[in-house]
Amino acid sequence: MRSEGPQPPSTDECAIVTRSACKSFLDGDVIAFQDLDLSIRKQEILCIVGPSGCGKTTLLRAIAGLTSLTSGRIEVNGEAVVGPPEGVATVFQHFGLLPWKTVFQNAAFGLKIQRKPQAEIEERVRHYLDIVGLQRFADSYPYQLSGGMQQRVGLARALAIDPSVLLMDEPFAALDAQTREILQEELVALMQQPGERKTMVFITHSIDEALIMGDRIAVMSARPGRVIEMIDVPFAWPRDVEEIRARPIFADLRRHVWTLLRNPAQRSKSSSEVA
Repeated sequence: MRSEGPQPPSTDECAIVTRSACKSFLDGDVIAFQDLDLSIRKQEILCIVGPSGCGKTTLLRAIAGLTSLTSGRIEVNGEAVVGPPEGVATVFQHFGLLPWKTVFQNAAFGLKIQRKPQAEIEERVRHYLDIVGLQRFADSYPYQLSGGMQQRVGLARALAIDPSVLLMDEPFAALDAQTREILQEELVALMQQPGERKTMVFITHSIDEALIMGDRIAVMSARPGRVIEMIDVPFAWPRDVEEIRARPIFADLRRHVWTLLRNPAQRSKSSSEVA
């Protein structure tokens, strides 16, 4: 089920490009990932799945400028990443909220750092708290919220800065199954609203989540992480999550990805250039 797809997009069409990216630790004794060549189109949602330790989160941190590569290069919006790039926001698995700040103050945190005018902060934060359904909890504190509500605050904080690129590091992994499915549907709905679509890299261990969210899925090998297959997700936007789940091809694709992860010997021939 490897995607033959179109020819690799030109640099002008891409929001994120990695070129022969490699990251190692302990003086090279541990290689998180190597020889990664990715081209992620503007406003594309790329989901990355793979076994624990294959370098998924490390790659995300490298795109975010939070860790440097050992070799190779990453470009975001045409600029080499040498620190946190402009226009990039990250949503973490464990919320990352400041417990002494209210919901509003947490959601406004990025805008405060950017020294935006107070009127703009008020407008943008109220707008995104309304979108994620937390307007009436603006004066609450994180300890007063459920896990799902806390993650909505993290999403509102990321969206409030109006990023062109949104990096999602297993954002729903710490939530119960029901809340996770609800937030998946809400994020799909958000990405379908006019003006809200972002380029997104979405790290997940859930194959179902990758099929629901992604335009493409990059399946990574065990460490050292490489992309062993790139899969085009055949579901057009706008998406109805329940309708997608009911399609026979959803089950077929899920089975295929699971086979790749469970038994790498059955995978298709690796490709060093993924687009």
